[in-house]
Amino acid sequence: MSAISVIAEWASGVSEDHEGGAYGRARDGCIDTVACLVAGAHDPASVAARDAIAGWGTGAATVVGDSERRPAPWAALANGTAVDALDFDDYDVPAASHPSAVILPALLALGEERGASGRSLLDAYIVGVEVQLRLGEALNMSHFHKGFHSTATIGTLAASVACARLLGFDAATTGHALSIATSLAAGSKSQLGTTTIHLHTGLAAHNGVLATALAGVGATGSVDALDGDWGTLRLLADGDAPGFDIPLSKLGDPLAIVEFGLCVKPYPCCSYTTSAIDGVLSLRAEHGLAPNEVAEVIARIPARNIELLKFPKPEDELEARFSMEFCLAVALHRGAVLVADFTPTAITEKEVRALLPRIRMEALSETAEHENVTILLRDGRMLERTVEHPRGSAALPFSEDELLSKFDSCMDGVLGADDATALKQTLIDIESLDDIRDLTRYLGPSN
Repeated sequence: MSAISVIAEWASGVSEDHEGGAYGRARDGCIDTVACLVAGAHDPASVAARDAIAGWGTGAATVVGDSERRPAPWAALANGTAVDALDFDDYDVPAASHPSAVILPALLALGEERGASGRSLLDAYIVGVEVQLRLGEALNMSHFHKGFHSTATIGTLAASVACARLLGFDAATTGHALSIATSLAAGSKSQLGTTTIHLHTGLAAHNGVLATALAGVGATGSVDALDGDWGTLRLLADGDAPGFDIPLSKLGDPLAIVEFGLCVKPYPCCSYTTSAIDGVLSLRAEHGLAPNEVAEVIARIPARNIELLKFPKPEDELEARFSMEFCLAVALHRGAVLVADFTPTAITEKEVRALLPRIRMEALSETAEHENVTILLRDGRMLERTVEHPRGSAALPFSEDELLSKFDSCMDGVLGADDATALKQTLIDIESLDDIRDLTRYLGPSN
């Protein structure tokens, strides 16, 4: 069987009685993703997406920050962009992507349009995450290192299968949706530091909905579009890519959301800064450091990650989120790294800018197992911290209290207190909702 056939057969036929705590993990993913959606809805990338779709009609799906409801594909585009706009949304390891930022906005838009239940949405979300992470295992890290933005490419494929699951498509129609999605999947890492890197998530969500809608009315795609001679594996990855055999043999056994989990971000910036920020904050707190005591900070991270953190002196908040120097300067100066630190005003703060020349990155040695940070003080002392696992990762996950605290911080000043409390409780109870519109009404035009 082709890779598309294997995925489609599994996605259309697997029981919704997922085990291993999958529904709980999916619920947590929804809580975190909706928090990021609300917080990011007024970012310039999000505003641009909403403005672009404003003249293209109204529909049944909620767009956060929009005075009108929109057709599902456009709602998915706008909300998907907003989820990722602050770089605060979850990520995964095998696909090196932001799965929830693509999958959930697509499902919310389609689910609201169709009146889907909370459990059916979570079920489709679990299936979508499975496809995204298994395709990530098959293609990466070759695909990622070639310069593709996996959120945009692999995310489009996963979103199409998640939407097909939500609509109850059979294997044949699901396969067509996935195949069509391969012709819509695009996006490169060259867009880092621009609004387009965040638009990638919206485009992937939109394209997943679109591919599914096309398949649902009879559009067809080649069964060889993933693993054929002209398929995704050959075109978008090199010979060192693992391929589909092993990842697809594991479909659902165990579920990828259980095997790998989803990583929740503690800071609103590139995840490749997380371990270094953790190290700096812990040393700062432990030793009571003041920024003027610091002569130099050295963050040692994998060489492949350094190329993404390419803005040593960021000129705007978009570049600042991909600047190790800026993120560690903020950590040193404030003792925290918050959403408020990535605004046009905040990035020009003199005390933070003065620290940038004192911070640098080095490639981690091949023998080192974990990232580490060294702080050299003006009095000659040297402080070091090795970070085995970043906060929020599968190995060091957020507690429920930490997750809900992040949710509250994202609501602060954006959503009214009563609506924020009601939205949080509805998300906690999402599996029991008869209609997902009981959730999206807190995100709608009146809020």
